[in-house]
Amino acid sequence: MINQLMTMLHWKQRWHLKYASGRQLTAYKLGRPLLLLIALILIHSLAMVYFESLSWGDALWLSVTTVTTVGYGDFSPSTWQGRLATTLCLYLFAISILAQLAALFFEMRIKTREDKLKGNWIWDDMKNHLLILNTPDENTDTYLERLIGQIRATPKFEQLPLQILTRKYPDGLPHELTQHGIIHYHGAAQSMANLEAVNLGEAKYIVILARDAGDSLSDSLSFDILSRIEELGSTAMIAVECILDENRQRLIKAGADIVLRPIRAYPELLVRALANPGTEAVLENLFTHDESHLQRIDIHLQDIRWKDVITVFLNNDLGIPMAYIDATGVHSNPLADSLCSGTAIIAMIRAGQAISADDIRRALN
Repeated sequence: MINQLMTMLHWKQRWHLKYASGRQLTAYKLGRPLLLLIALILIHSLAMVYFESLSWGDALWLSVTTVTTVGYGDFSPSTWQGRLATTLCLYLFAISILAQLAALFFEMRIKTREDKLKGNWIWDDMKNHLLILNTPDENTDTYLERLIGQIRATPKFEQLPLQILTRKYPDGLPHELTQHGIIHYHGAAQSMANLEAVNLGEAKYIVILARDAGDSLSDSLSFDILSRIEELGSTAMIAVECILDENRQRLIKAGADIVLRPIRAYPELLVRALANPGTEAVLENLFTHDESHLQRIDIHLQDIRWKDVITVFLNNDLGIPMAYIDATGVHSNPLADSLCSGTAIIAMIRAGQAISADDIRRALN
C-alpha cells in the first residue's frame, strides 16, 4: 500500500513538473474560458434559430460578428426574446470573456518568454541533444563560451541541440552563449525532477562538469549524478570530469564512458574526447612522465621525407615522431612526402625510454 502511495506521489510530481511550466499550462488556462465562450456562442445561435427563424449558418455568423464587436449589420435580432438572448449571452458575458481570453493570451506569451529566458521552461521536443550538467564556479562565462564555441566548431556537434542544466544564471544566459543556440534550465543537477525536465533520457551526449576543479568533493557530486542517470535510464555517451585519479574507476563503474581531468584553460580537450572517445587518455599522458610523453630531440635534418623519418623511428624503436621544428616554427604531422629540414624533432616515447640525438643520427645514417 505504501509503495502504491509513493508511486502515485511520484507520478503526481512528474505531472506537476510537466504541466506547471510549459505549453500544456497555457492550453489549460486558456481552455476553460474558451470552452465557455464557445458554449455561449452556440446557445445564442440556438436562440437565433428558435426565436428569429435564422438558419444555423446565419445564426452562427450573427453570434461571431457580434461577440467580436465587428457588427456588419447584415443580421440582427428583431424579437424581444432574441434581443434578450443577445444581451445576456453576448453583451453581458461573451464579450467580457473574449477580452479576458485576449489578456490571458498575451500574459501567457510574456510569461512563456520570461520562463525561457530564466531557464524555467521545459522544452518537451528536446531530443538527441548534447546536455551539459553543472558549471564551473569560477570564470564560468569565459569557460562556457570557449567550450560551446569548440563544440560548435566540431562538425559532429555543429547542428546538435545544446542544453545546459545549471543554477548559475537565474536571470538568463549571457548573449555570448545564446548566440551559439544553447538553452538552459535553471536548477541543480542533483535533482531527479530537474534531470527529467531537461529530457535526460533523450540526450545523445551528456557532459558532467566539475564545479570546483580543485575540490575533490566535486567527484562525489558527479558520482551522485551518475547514479541518478542510471536510475532514469539513458543510452547517452557520458563524459565526466574527475579531480582525483583514484576515483576514475568508480566513475566508470557508475556509468561514465569518458573520464578526464578538468583542464579549464583547454576545454578543447573535453570536446575532442567527446567526439573521439579514447583520445583523452592519449592527450592526458602527454602531460606526464608516467606513461607515453613528448620529448624534444635536437638534431639537424636536411631534405628528408617525413615518411622516411617515421619509418626510421619505428624500425629502431625510437618512439613516434609527431613534429619537426625549423626556423619558421613547429610543423605537426606534415604530409608524408614533404621534405623536412630543421633543427629538432618532437617524438612521443614510452615511460622510461631514453632517446638521444646520437641514437636518431645513427638510425638515419
